[in-house]
Amino acid sequence: TALGNFTFLAMTSMSLLHGSGMARWPASPSPQVHTPALLGAVPSSSQRGITSRATTGTSHLGSCGRTVSRASFSPAVQVRSVNPPGSLIGQKSPPRSFRTPIPSVPSSTMAIGQPLLCKGLSAMDLGCDQVKAADNVGNQQHEEQFELSTPRTKANLDLSEELMVREVKNIFGRIVKDGSDSMSRLQFINAVSQDATVASFVLPGHSKESLLESDDGFEAAHHFFNDIARGRKKVVFKVFLEHFRHSKVNASNAAELRQIFDAMDVNQNNTISRYELLSAVKTDKSLAALILPDMDTEDCSEDGESQSEAVDRVFKSIAGDWNSFDFADFVAYFRGVGGVTNAGISLHGQIDRGQVRVLIIGPGFGTNINPLQTQVVTQAGFKITWVHDVPNPEEAEHMMLPHVSRIRGLIQQVQPDLLVAASKGGAYAVALWQMGYWRGPTVLINAHPTCKALPPDVPIVIAHGDQDPIYPRSREDLEALVSTGTRNKCFLYYAASAGPLPSGQLPRVGDHHNMASLCQSETLPRLMDSAVCPEGPELHMARTWRDRLLPKRIDAEAVIGHTPQRFRHFWVNHGSEHTQEHDKFLFDVPRESAEFHAVSTVFTTSSKDLSSYGFNAQQWERCQVLRIQRVQNAAQEEGGTRPYYDTVKRCFVQMGIEFVPGVHTRWLFHGSSAVDSIVSNPVQGFQPLASGSAGASVWGRGTYFARDAGYVASGPFCGQPASDGTRRMLLCQVTTGMSCIGAPHQTGILPVRQGPHRYNSSVDSLSSPEIFIIQHPGAAYPAYLITFRG
Repeated sequence: TALGNFTFLAMTSMSLLHGSGMARWPASPSPQVHTPALLGAVPSSSQRGITSRATTGTSHLGSCGRTVSRASFSPAVQVRSVNPPGSLIGQKSPPRSFRTPIPSVPSSTMAIGQPLLCKGLSAMDLGCDQVKAADNVGNQQHEEQFELSTPRTKANLDLSEELMVREVKNIFGRIVKDGSDSMSRLQFINAVSQDATVASFVLPGHSKESLLESDDGFEAAHHFFNDIARGRKKVVFKVFLEHFRHSKVNASNAAELRQIFDAMDVNQNNTISRYELLSAVKTDKSLAALILPDMDTEDCSEDGESQSEAVDRVFKSIAGDWNSFDFADFVAYFRGVGGVTNAGISLHGQIDRGQVRVLIIGPGFGTNINPLQTQVVTQAGFKITWVHDVPNPEEAEHMMLPHVSRIRGLIQQVQPDLLVAASKGGAYAVALWQMGYWRGPTVLINAHPTCKALPPDVPIVIAHGDQDPIYPRSREDLEALVSTGTRNKCFLYYAASAGPLPSGQLPRVGDHHNMASLCQSETLPRLMDSAVCPEGPELHMARTWRDRLLPKRIDAEAVIGHTPQRFRHFWVNHGSEHTQEHDKFLFDVPRESAEFHAVSTVFTTSSKDLSSYGFNAQQWERCQVLRIQRVQNAAQEEGGTRPYYDTVKRCFVQMGIEFVPGVHTRWLFHGSSAVDSIVSNPVQGFQPLASGSAGASVWGRGTYFARDAGYVASGPFCGQPASDGTRRMLLCQVTTGMSCIGAPHQTGILPVRQGPHRYNSSVDSLSSPEIFIIQHPGAAYPAYLITFRG
């Protein structure tokens, strides 16, 4: 009977929701639909109507710019685009009748305790008659009109891991031929010169004939092998695979980089020499801004020597020990310094919240118990649809299925860009994931106990406090949960408590169930922005930390620069070969100079947010800056700071994320009674593993730095004042990289972020950090010594 079939469906869904885990996720189609508008963003090549290589049959996907067949881009489910290419949120959508029919499920795929799914369908997509029909006809397919509930997110053109491994394995087999697990240089050279498929895969732009007939082609082949082998005589398959896995690049971005590369390649030999790079920088200001982002174009024209030195450093970073670099090297380098458009502008900007549609599931969100949370998101400017008329899913008599179906209908009606749920409402979000009804950006406040794994390829932010008595979950458990999601698409906002000071006082206490920190510093709206931002939630949230600074401090930091080569622009005889007479490391900065004004502004200016540690920011602005001395310790900067900076950038490339000076490098303050030894040490000025916070490692072992000079001055960190009442403090450039929340038990080894890569620093808060802790001596350089009174 109909009642019996409905009972079967209800039992199936309830078994799914209350099971111990998620055996598998329903397939999720990814239609090309519109993306949250970015203020000041430049349209991508697809939005501008430029034909990408993906549509013409090939696409550059690796650091070697390899080509793949059009078939590699075929999605598991073919879905017609809901909106025309280039449409943005806020524009009128076509009628929903344009949705593509998707075949229903064959009976052979049905199993108790599993979703009744086939290519995006689930139990709720099938009526009782359809279930009976499927049972009667076996594998016969039935079709129904089905409105997609996939969110309007940017289509992902990356190959799946399985397809990539298959292609790389095929190429490797064509090279070694004997079935062994390693290839020699001779085997590689023979393969690229005799097999056109191998040549086009690993060295696009070179045919097998050009590899034999030209020195450029021969050099490119050896260059490629050296890049993978790194000194080894043979390359095993695992290393060969990792080279392609770590160097996948967006197809449209590769096309844009190719245009820039070709503009510099005057000789049209597919390589760029140092002379060609320098010539291009000198003649094209927009290109100079791209290649040397931290050097003003006016400075470049006035100081040819510093420009030449900067180009040398960039060239060496791209080409290594070779006398030229090819397109593959160019792509790999810019994967580490930022996304590039035709105009040389990074495709990142502030989310236009007025164009972002948000669906918030009411139970547990805090309309009555925590109204401030509702007020914060309402005032942020999002287009919000509330779901208040669903019951508490944790009540014993509650049937989840019909209410999830109602939410699904609302998703189809509203077509939100973002789903937000909190506390008990998180059970509904998990059910929507499991049933395949939602595959879009999600913010989950308080990780619900039913959340055991995250769906693949979905941007998700999970917010949780270490003092939560309702859903207590350890940090390790939450980090393991986030690791089940797709890399660089999931972010854990964890509000933790500090360790005790010697007095027993806790300088910061983590969040309880209502997560008070989300209502401070615009944290919850920023987390919502992060979830819909195409670059990924963790990276975008780190960008917003910089936005918490006052504008005049941001401008002042831009003057002194965010990279080692940029702040060295102010050095007296700042070339790398200069000598330091009589061990002189300190040079007075003229009071009337722009450098003095910028450093003093950074020193006296704090943040938009009130300090969590109680110092008076307004009173601090009236302190007296008596003297600023520049620290010019070339041995320390070149032997410690610069190598660490370059290493972190390479790690970012391997993790597939963008390294942004000013976001992953910070100007921070440090107080110490050992200032003289720090600035004069020829190797490393800081000793992280022997450091703490005034005798207590409240956030773990390491060297502590503060965002605000006022915080350092308000404590015992600067030592005893001199006889005239003056004190001294260091302004340091710190390569913070990717930061995680600190913990008292951390002993200098931070958690793993991705694969072999650990976090580079720790902080006291993931909302608006005031304290940064480094664990590597090369991460910080003491750039300025400031003498002050106040």
